Amino acid sequence: MRIAKQPVALITGAAGGQIAKPSGQLTAADWQQAVGVNLLSPFWLAMAFKAEFAAYRGSFLAISSIHEKLTKPAFVACATSKAALSRIVRAMAVELGGDVRCNAICPAAIGTPMLGGGFEGRPEALADLEQYRPVGLFGQPEEVAQAALSACFDGAGFLNGACLDLSGGISARLRDRA
Repeated sequence: MRIAKQPVALITGAAGGQIAKPSGQLTAADWQQAVGVNLLSPFWLAMAFKAEFAAYRGSFLAISSIHEKLTKPAFVACATSKAALSRIVRAMAVELGGDVRCNAICPAAIGTPMLGGGFEGRPEALADLEQYRPVGLFGQPEEVAQAALSACFDGAGFLNGACLDLSGGISARLRDRA
């Protein structure tokens, strides 16, 4: 595989961490952080380099989340900001598509310190979460990087406006309560 010679931006919304609070406990500062980190920062960064991307027919790639379409309790701010990030990527693909390809990767639980930190003191809950995935394991940062390289591959010129599922199959799983 040959990697594109165009400039590529890899943007992560995880820089500020996830805000996991029930809706009634969210503050204005929580919302500002979630939207600022997960939505506005990637957008303004893309706009800052738009001319360079266009000059080389480059790719803008955002790291969204499975929470853009599926979520769980206490993730209202995270899910909303990631859904908006995926939506903005699709809208930018329409607006910039002739000059810049715009895509997102939407991973589910990736084995990072942030994931582990969310289960501090509850190793059995973390193990249960891992085993609940149809593949029986968490994704790895290297897999996200490989997906990013593939999305930016210069042979993927038709890939535009896509939000690629990288969930280990969890996005296909239905869980009914017994």
